[in-house]
Amino acid sequence: MKIIFSGGGTGGHIYPALAIREILARHLSFDSGYVGVTGGMEDKIVSREQNIRFMGVRAQGMPRTLSSDWLTFPFRNLAGIYDAWRHLRNFRPDLVVATGGFVAFPVLAAARMQGIRAVIHEQNAAMGVTNRLFASSAARVLLTYASAAVEDGRRVVLTGNPVRSAFLSSAVAEGRFKRKENEFVVLAVGGSRGALSLNRACIDLVQNWLPANPGVRLIHISGERDYEMVKSAITNAPENYTLLPYLHEMREAFDVADLLVSRAGATILSEIAVCRKPALLVPFPFATDNHQEKNARALEKLGAAKLLLDRDLNGQTLAEALTRLNDVGTLKQMAEAMAGSRPADVEQRIFTQISQVLGLESISTKL
Repeated sequence: MKIIFSGGGTGGHIYPALAIREILARHLSFDSGYVGVTGGMEDKIVSREQNIRFMGVRAQGMPRTLSSDWLTFPFRNLAGIYDAWRHLRNFRPDLVVATGGFVAFPVLAAARMQGIRAVIHEQNAAMGVTNRLFASSAARVLLTYASAAVEDGRRVVLTGNPVRSAFLSSAVAEGRFKRKENEFVVLAVGGSRGALSLNRACIDLVQNWLPANPGVRLIHISGERDYEMVKSAITNAPENYTLLPYLHEMREAFDVADLLVSRAGATILSEIAVCRKPALLVPFPFATDNHQEKNARALEKLGAAKLLLDRDLNGQTLAEALTRLNDVGTLKQMAEAMAGSRPADVEQRIFTQISQVLGLESISTKL
């Protein structure tokens, strides 16, 4: 059996695809391939994985503003469909699993042309453009949030968002991060590409607030794009500040954190939920259909997170929010609500649905 996975542009699409592959690999034997943009983030991340073949295609996201990108957009994606068609013809997969992002468009288009079954997974509260285009022809549409599409209990099913096995482990990471007694540890992370507004707020926080609050420790993952900018902007960094460009083993930082400051993409929210961590969420304001704010407000309503809009974010408002949240009782209540925001059997639900598409209903779905 052979399965192709695709999804890209950000870790929020890539990691769910790899997590689904891990779920299937626990019970099934298959050859796996990953189709993504050559040189893109998915190329770098998938290259760390074993026993998976990466296949590159040309693809371009839909321009959000009037620009010259509209001249190249249709032709690059037509070329990408040809690339994907060729890869699928040579690999001959039994199934395509797509998790969104513009790179999934040529893959799903080529799969439909060749009559290959496809399973789509939507991570967010509002369905992305690519998934929306192919949802009607997919063998299964798996949802993280019921608001993304109308469930029918058969083809469109609520499963939740999968996370990598590293986040499902109960083991506590040791070594890289150690905490002091009674220390309030904050982990600020802007996603796989970083978040400029959050990075600027952290610079202000480190320079003007953190030195006067030695009981607070900030671990700041800036993203590779802004790392040098952040590093050069902070002079004489206090001892209670740690700056990293990226961290593949993110669970290590989650384990020591009392609070996450994060964007509100569905993948990191699922990781936060699995690790039972409260969060201060700063949604990316230009996400498709404003889905990050919708994700954040759903969690705020549950009492699992607090919301700070990007337009209101600066060093002062971030410091004020951290001061309010530095309370053991408040953090405990938020952590419990966050843990309850994700179904406990997400991985089993996903395996059950995909095994049905593959005609393997007789295989045990116990994970």
